[in-house]
Amino acid sequence: MSLLTVILDYQHFGKPGKNDKGAFANGKHETDLTWKYIEAAKAELKSKGHRVVVLKSGYYGTRHRRAIALAGNNPERMHAYIACHVNAGGGDYSVCLYDHRSKNGIELADDVRTELGKAFPQIRRHLTKPASPVAWTNGFNTIKGVFAGPSNLSGVCFEPAFIDNLKHQSCLTPDGLERMGRALAAGCIAWSNDHG
Repeated sequence: MSLLTVILDYQHFGKPGKNDKGAFANGKHETDLTWKYIEAAKAELKSKGHRVVVLKSGYYGTRHRRAIALAGNNPERMHAYIACHVNAGGGDYSVCLYDHRSKNGIELADDVRTELGKAFPQIRRHLTKPASPVAWTNGFNTIKGVFAGPSNLSGVCFEPAFIDNLKHQSCLTPDGLERMGRALAAGCIAWSNDHG
């Protein structure tokens, strides 16, 4: 088994001076939903012997620097940094965004997307897309700082479902969020094993 640390960044939550709960629709806040799948992913990863770090405070740049420090201090491990989100705006897809400069990021995003697709066939499209200053810009801002880290660190912005898409509602139940977390964990493990 490859040594793996997964850094789950509970984004929106914990920004200094803000009560940011992310997207809101159908009576649901993004941060309530992401926390549930973060907990499920954490439990699944730890049950398989992997290390998990959850980031819950600071500006995104500060969180990226924490991830870089973790990876630099543990060069024997692969480090997957996951910017945890759900979406709103009526989309019919899930998307795993990677930094357009990162080869390992593509592979991490693809492995996570594959596992999410297995868990949720009701989501019409499961996408892997490069994020940059000119495409998927909001997603790029959630992960761009980790690119400065060592080669054992890769980042993905994880947007697994839309709160306001009726076909995605079954993904956002307690059982669905549990499966979402397990799928996220499985994708990170698959990526780590590819590099072991």
